[in-house]
Amino acid sequence: MKRKPKNPAYKEIRDMLPTALIINGLAMVGIAVYGLFEGVTWRAMTGLLFGNLLAAGNFILLGMSAASTLTKANAKKGQFFANMTYGGRYIGLFLLLAAGLMLGVIDAVPAFVPLFIPKVHYMFKYTFKGKGFDDLS
Repeated sequence: MKRKPKNPAYKEIRDMLPTALIINGLAMVGIAVYGLFEGVTWRAMTGLLFGNLLAAGNFILLGMSAASTLTKANAKKGQFFANMTYGGRYIGLFLLLAAGLMLGVIDAVPAFVPLFIPKVHYMFKYTFKGKGFDDLS
């Protein structure tokens, strides 16, 4: 029986927490400024919360699929599994966001903002360490 590797996403989410707090704070300021002109509904707040839950869940599933890919018998099976989980995660993400929008319980922009937290975190993490995008590969 193969030993399943630990999910690396939990440690990364802890490291990402300051970035998530900054981005959510900026989103809250944006919602407040928008609210001065147009009014804020409860759907903006539920959208932000829903987006954060989806972003965290998506990142944890990414870590789980990456760890499971390493246990596959060969590289071809691992690549196929990685591609299938990649597609499945984004189909599920789309369906959950579409359901929230169709039911009218979330606003679109606040729900999509947290989904960019990992990208922003890693961009700043490597930029401030003196590395550019060419050095990542």
